[in-house]
Amino acid sequence: MKIGRKAQHRGSICLAAWLAACIAGPTPAQGQTQSEVVVEPIHSSLPLYTFDWNDLWPRSFVDGDGFGCMSRIEFGDWRFTPAQINEQEEEGWYRFSNYGVFHCAAIIRDASERAELGVAQWDYGYLVRLGNARHRSTEWELWALQRGVRPGSDYTLLAREASTSGLIVEFRVLQQRCPRGMMREVRGFDVWSTRYCAVESRAELLSLARRMLRFPAMGTIARAPEVEREPVP
Repeated sequence: MKIGRKAQHRGSICLAAWLAACIAGPTPAQGQTQSEVVVEPIHSSLPLYTFDWNDLWPRSFVDGDGFGCMSRIEFGDWRFTPAQINEQEEEGWYRFSNYGVFHCAAIIRDASERAELGVAQWDYGYLVRLGNARHRSTEWELWALQRGVRPGSDYTLLAREASTSGLIVEFRVLQQRCPRGMMREVRGFDVWSTRYCAVESRAELLSLARRMLRFPAMGTIARAPEVEREPVP
């Protein structure tokens, strides 16, 4: 998908909406079992992926006398549907829109109801293909939603079958179980949770995503049909 303009045209062209979700809700590590869903927030002190990574989207393009932003992911509203084993999360909605045609970034909004997306708070972010992994004879692409720029970025781990072609319209949303040595937490803060999973390199994030592919997914995120609008009289 490409959004742009001819070089001689004035004004900017905005897209509407891109992909999905930073679902956070920290879960205690003690007593975790294979069957429960664990979703620890993942954070890096600086964004791990920039435009030097070829599979970061949206990104710029130049085509003859035209230019703009392009993406492998379908733009629009996306619905998060929790898996049956995921009793912690409810259905949610996400909207991703492009910043513009000169500087490419996704504007990410999320809300519990689709109608609330228009007024929801937003962050800049990107969707990144981290690499591939094989699980139970199936080849998978591992992805992450990189949300936020300063101070650092938050990550949501995603996966899709590598054999799927065309614009991306659906992902599995993976669990996020933090290795013990990567957990950050301060105690003595009453009921307020401070724990999160600190990831400091691309290699660490890819390794964690490969590990999470072995667990049942926490749900799916899929592009929803456009809402039909009543004609203006």
